[in-house]
Amino acid sequence: MKIRRVSFTEAKENFSYLIESAHKKKEEIIVTKRGKPAAVIISYEEYKRSRRVKGYRKIMEAREAFLKAGVSADIVYRESKKQL
Repeated sequence: MKIRRVSFTEAKENFSYLIESAHKKKEEIIVTKRGKPAAVIISYEEYKRSRRVKGYRKIMEAREAFLKAGVSADIVYRESKKQL
């Protein structure tokens, strides 16, 4: 994925073009304010992928915590089912 840095002013002036670049060219655009990163423009597909990865990491962290506490997945499943 190509990464491009643009200033806040440039982003305001070329917003439509930057959205199109993120969507069609799969570019990642870092918007800076006074030289520091302030925001990122990415395609919706990339956003969804990053959310899935974040969710997977949380699941794995929870799994590790349960394993350390000696709680099995079966116990978690049964308790969850009771709560729902």
